[in-house]
Amino acid sequence: MHVGSLTTEKLADWARARGGSAAGARELARAVAGRFAGRSVCAQASRRLLDAAERELSWSVPSTTPVEDPDGTVRHAVSLADGTLVEAVAIPHPQRSTVCLSTQAGCARGCLFCETGRLGLQRQLAAEEIVGQFAAVSRHLASLGRPAPTNVVFMGMGEPLDNLEAVLAAADVLSDNAGFAVAPKRITVSTVGVVPRMREFFRRGRYRLAVSLHAANDEERKALLPVARSWDLAALRGAIAESPDPVLVQWTLIAGVNDSDRHAGELLAFCAGLDVRVNLIPLNPGPEEKLRAPSMERVRAFQKLLRDAGLRALVRLPHGQEVGGACGQLAGALRGREKPLLPVIGKAPQR
Repeated sequence: MHVGSLTTEKLADWARARGGSAAGARELARAVAGRFAGRSVCAQASRRLLDAAERELSWSVPSTTPVEDPDGTVRHAVSLADGTLVEAVAIPHPQRSTVCLSTQAGCARGCLFCETGRLGLQRQLAAEEIVGQFAAVSRHLASLGRPAPTNVVFMGMGEPLDNLEAVLAAADVLSDNAGFAVAPKRITVSTVGVVPRMREFFRRGRYRLAVSLHAANDEERKALLPVARSWDLAALRGAIAESPDPVLVQWTLIAGVNDSDRHAGELLAFCAGLDVRVNLIPLNPGPEEKLRAPSMERVRAFQKLLRDAGLRALVRLPHGQEVGGACGQLAGALRGREKPLLPVIGKAPQR
């Protein structure tokens, strides 16, 4: 078993199975979780149980190759134990720090403007491999004297709801108070709209959901996101309505594709009566060279149409675009085949 897949509750179960008392097992669990998270731990745990944990549990953290964008964003190429390459991104903000995690190597969903989709699905990631990305990024930030991450978004490589068991297990470890202690309300899981899994997520999870919408017209959405051929907008809207918490709707703005006044009107109609807010994301450079982001003037005009109608809408400006770390740009092994990764933190190369 790997420490990164175990909450303190499961660690305590492990300790009790080895003869620990209830109190001793809880103390051991807190000590192990805290140590793996890099926290200072003053534990009274049994030396025998600590020795057993060090021998029997895996504590490994994957190696990463970090590349820093001029805006401070750091993209990490994460090498897993079997050589699989995934990517994670550390995104600084004035009042918080966010880590974007991958949940699959590649992705089966094939969204038109996403680099990860070009890989196809290579394999699912285990919970400890997802947590390991966070641990590696956290340790790198600490080595630079930067604050520990406060937020987690499952928006890296892969469709998180296609790997729901591992994603929920990883989120439970990351939110464990004795370990990384990320507040559940600061953990967001993204989906392209896998409707049955959305309902399961609402039943089982205590985390926030983000839905990649990008078009509020069935035919246009099918052209951008193949998942729309399985679940239409009516089904997606019905699932969002069942959420116990506000849902974040993500809309990647693409010039001449989904940035007109008509598209804004369709988005407003879709969101009417739902507890949602909208993130508008100008398209980042990706696999389709003909696709471009609208001008910032058009982005703001689109946002104003939504706000004037009473819909909460924010513009999410790109982070890490120059090093391929922005939304839709994570390429994993594909990037490794096309060009070498920069070996050290430093200024990104000029394009």
